[in-house]
Amino acid sequence: MKRRNNHIVERVVRESLRSHRFSKVVATVSGGADSVALLSVLSGCRGLRLLVAHCNFHLRGEESMRDQRVVESLCRNLGVELLVRDFDVDGYISGRRGVSVEMACRELRYEWFRSLMREHGADRIATGHNADDNIETLFLNLMRGSGTSGLKGMTDDTGEVWRPMLAVHRRDIVAYLEERGIGYITDSTNLVSDYRRNFIRNEVLPLLRTRWLGLDTALDRTLRHLREESLVVAYAVEGVLPEEGEPLTRERVLSFPSPELLVRRFIENAGPFTTTAGEVVAAMRADKSDVRRWRLSAGTLELRGGRLYVMPDA
Repeated sequence: MKRRNNHIVERVVRESLRSHRFSKVVATVSGGADSVALLSVLSGCRGLRLLVAHCNFHLRGEESMRDQRVVESLCRNLGVELLVRDFDVDGYISGRRGVSVEMACRELRYEWFRSLMREHGADRIATGHNADDNIETLFLNLMRGSGTSGLKGMTDDTGEVWRPMLAVHRRDIVAYLEERGIGYITDSTNLVSDYRRNFIRNEVLPLLRTRWLGLDTALDRTLRHLREESLVVAYAVEGVLPEEGEPLTRERVLSFPSPELLVRRFIENAGPFTTTAGEVVAAMRADKSDVRRWRLSAGTLELRGGRLYVMPDA
């Protein structure tokens, strides 16, 4: 019998695992094509201890329960351990102003995933993000007015989250599942273009592909260039930014070739608004004695005495 060749999905995931040498991971599985393909490959990797995590947000009624049953059946057939957690999204949002359903689901699931990683001594949280997700992220951040830190998209390993399929496109993932006869579910909300990511996925990119042949290849290349350039920017900024918790001085900002870039990198972990850096630099150039404050999504920015402080929320 002729041996079946490894599909590109298998090759990419296995090569990434060999490169990183992880011994235990928490695989996040929703039941969709991406996460099912990831689970299929990881479950066959010798020497890898695997824990599967599934979130049920109960936002789509019976469809949410269908997803859970699909994941339970898949894990049972593969003989891998599964943990399921139910979330009250409405209850979480009610106590947090300005938090959308999407934001709430992300915060809830990653808080749980991180706790599982610590509790079980896993090396990483493994997700099924793919090359199409990265292209969509590029467009989303472009519309937000992002610099290279956002335009470079996601990275395959953050030190916490591992995305081994980031170089594989969704069409290859679906082909892999069809060739292997592996079933998966489609979230009905992914077909509706109300959300920004879905609009880019369902409306914008298909239209662009009708005009630019090879669009995905070109965008993959653009993302690679942006990641490389972002590394250069990070290298230049690293020696100028103060230690964590220390203020950024007016002299250091105004002597830097790009003052706004330096301020953006200083405050980016606090989730600044896109106009904040420019306002800070303008205030520093004005060199007034009054104290200026800017509200960020995860703290407060304060300029006093020519020094810029980030004060995280308690």
